Amino acid sequence: MEIGEVIKMFIKKRKLSQGQVAKDIGKSRTALSQIINGAYKPLPETLESLSKVLNVPVPVFHFLCIDEESVPPENRALFRALAPSMERYLLDVFNTSPEDLEIEKKAL
Repeated sequence: MEIGEVIKMFIKKRKLSQGQVAKDIGKSRTALSQIINGAYKPLPETLESLSKVLNVPVPVFHFLCIDEESVPPENRALFRALAPSMERYLLDVFNTSPEDLEIEKKAL
């Protein structure tokens, strides 16, 4: 999953509009839309602002973007064993669900 998809999932789960989030982070709605759609990667300061608005730590955004192919081959078995439970834990802690993540994956 790309970081924009993760951001979109948290925006939807928080029942916020993209326009309101864009305003709260000091970006245009177009700029936020481009991040969500993957046209641009968010700058660290933008991620920090999103983190505050969405009440989700920046590392959670990054963790939810990790896929098996981005893990060194010698660590993939460990990733496959740990990632699902860690993902469920993070989604639960930050008030979303695995189903929300799957909905975002399928929307692409």
